[in-house]
Amino acid sequence: MPRPRGTRKTARISVSLDAEDYAVLTEIARREDVSVAWVVRRAVGEVVRAHQSGAAEPELPLSGRSASTKGTGTQ
Repeated sequence: MPRPRGTRKTARISVSLDAEDYAVLTEIARREDVSVAWVVRRAVGEVVRAHQSGAAEPELPLSGRSASTKGTGTQ
């Protein structure tokens, strides 16, 4: 089910994924009859909610970036 339009302000970002991850996302989207963007939004939302609630730590610590990439948006 698509999310309602116009109910929230949004921001557009661009990410690069390796081909294997993209293929898996494409398969999930196809199987669920949704867009890849929807799957990514859903995954990001789950990470954000888990982080906010303190319920679960991500598999890889988000604060583990090196000083050379800090603040650049890359890892």
